[in-house]
Amino acid sequence: FSDVFNFLKSLSKENHIWCGHWDVMRPLLETFYSYSEENTTDSPLKQLWSRISEEMRCCTLCIHQHYQAKDIYATEYEETCVRPLLDALCVLDEQRVCRHLQDLNSRIARGDDMTHDYQQVVCVLFEVLTFPRLLDDRSLSMEFEIFIEAIDDRYELALDGNQHYPGIYALLFSNSRRVRSISLRLAGHMEKLRRASELDPLQYLLKKGICILDKDVWDSVGVISRPRTQLDRTAVWLGIKALMGLLEPQAFEEGILDCYPSFLSVVLNNITDDSNEFSHAVNCLRLLFEKLGCKLWLRTTLSPSLMRNSFLGQCFHIRNEKAHKEIFDLFEPFLQSLEALRDGEYEKERRHLLYFLLHQVPFSSNFSALMRMKARQIAHLIVLRGYRIDPPCPPYECAHMWGPSLVCSLKDASLHDSIRKFAIDLIQTIIISDASAIMSFILRGNSNPNEKDNDHGDMEDENELFSGFSIEEQDITCWNDFRLQRKIISQVDNWLCAPMLWFDVLVDMDPLTLPLPFSKAVFWALSQFSFMEPFNSTEMALSIRIWLATCASEISHILDWKVPTGSDDGGDKEDHKNSVRISKMCLPLVRTFKRFATHFIVRMEQGELKKQWTWEPDMAGSLILFLVDPNDDTRKVGKLVLEKVSGVRGLTCGLKFMCSSPAALRAILLGLRHALKLV
Repeated sequence: FSDVFNFLKSLSKENHIWCGHWDVMRPLLETFYSYSEENTTDSPLKQLWSRISEEMRCCTLCIHQHYQAKDIYATEYEETCVRPLLDALCVLDEQRVCRHLQDLNSRIARGDDMTHDYQQVVCVLFEVLTFPRLLDDRSLSMEFEIFIEAIDDRYELALDGNQHYPGIYALLFSNSRRVRSISLRLAGHMEKLRRASELDPLQYLLKKGICILDKDVWDSVGVISRPRTQLDRTAVWLGIKALMGLLEPQAFEEGILDCYPSFLSVVLNNITDDSNEFSHAVNCLRLLFEKLGCKLWLRTTLSPSLMRNSFLGQCFHIRNEKAHKEIFDLFEPFLQSLEALRDGEYEKERRHLLYFLLHQVPFSSNFSALMRMKARQIAHLIVLRGYRIDPPCPPYECAHMWGPSLVCSLKDASLHDSIRKFAIDLIQTIIISDASAIMSFILRGNSNPNEKDNDHGDMEDENELFSGFSIEEQDITCWNDFRLQRKIISQVDNWLCAPMLWFDVLVDMDPLTLPLPFSKAVFWALSQFSFMEPFNSTEMALSIRIWLATCASEISHILDWKVPTGSDDGGDKEDHKNSVRISKMCLPLVRTFKRFATHFIVRMEQGELKKQWTWEPDMAGSLILFLVDPNDDTRKVGKLVLEKVSGVRGLTCGLKFMCSSPAALRAILLGLRHALKLV
């Protein structure tokens, strides 16, 4: 050891000890166990540490080699034997870095130009952000918070490269709001953590934080004499919530939940409390739903119904708009976590939540006017997702529970756009979905009853049919969306329709009160039934209500909204109140839909709305189906729309215009092929 000390002491200043002689220096770390017992300042041990400290102020490689040597001791020796040495080195490192930060902070406070100390700034940032256990030292943590705020104020701190710095994530738990903001900004520029191993440098902090949330105390491990950083419970909640958003599901599941099974219980316990941490727990639970999905239910003994009752009970127990909003925002991810189970639980919980949002919130004084609107918006989104997920699972069995509210939203032109927009999206999706489901049922009946869907084969045929077409990629249009939605809907058997919705919107509403995309949806849906159940002139002359009584008496009993009798109303598979199964009344549903849609389209053509139509090549498929439809009113609307979008008069000129582009020609051929299937 004496020879080694002399050798290292004789090295020139340009030759760093850790950089150039790591293999010599590493065994010498053992001697620092007795560093605190050295009484003289000029002892070889203290002189060596002083030199190493200076070199680590300006050399990141020295820092890396130093910590790598400590890791070797930690992994290659028994914990009981090496722990006193590692604790001693930890104290020395904390003192060293803390003094360095104090020195830099004093220079910043004096207004010194820190560009001359660029290398020192980089090194101290590198060390703390790469080895965040240093932040467990209270003095060091306080000095570093001052330092990083000052550096960010002067230079707007940024990270170079794709390397992950675990200290950035550790700063998310800081008691300083400004530091949390800086760390969140920096973390946003790094890729999400994918593997649990990437959380290893943070495990000490995570264990400490979760223990504080669970037991409100933390027993420090080891005999380190320097005061430890005290974590604030609110800061821990904010840190965990922010960290969860920066993790991929696998890293979160294996790096946090597997290591700390109590974390889920901690979150759930705070959901049912009136503590100040309720809001933080709700936000964490929402992220748990999003990250884990159905896996969450494998990790808890709590049933979905019990969790839902906890949410609703809290809503009635407290009168706080912010808390109500946070709970409402839980409903969608809560339901999405149940979708994959497909055991009926998803549908049951959805009915309960829809009843709460649309039939309890509006009539309870516990909720503000804003929350009543929010409840309606959430309900619309829940129903909309049911129609759009793949495969679809709409709540049509309880249409009487949400249908009247949807119609009310559509008819209320004064309603805020954020609410009405989702209502319009929903009714547009319902129109497309119902028409697609009816048509798919008919086509399956005309081909092989055992076939689920012909669309996959159709897509292959299309690729072969149009392989020679030179068609430029177009922007995604609503017409393509309609076809894609039909493909999704065609997977579902036993579809139900709610004709009362058709009546309330297509008959009772002025087309001008609805946006143009909705009229396009009705136009597309009606075109799919070309040649199906044509009307004679006598039928078309009848008013809608008289026509219903004389020509569609089979469904007249469901054309009156029923009042829900409870939160699970509609769960009976045979009693669907305002809904009817396509397989039981296919032709009456076709006739009713066609009559209502024709009524709507004719009024659209007679009003000002048709002036808003512009040419889109993908609409040619629906236009051609209108032009060959046996119904006079439908053909007339088709001709007038064609004249408007083409700017030419006469059917021949209009057809030439429609065939002028490969994209439109493709749409026409697809439309004619659909017509041939119906014939």
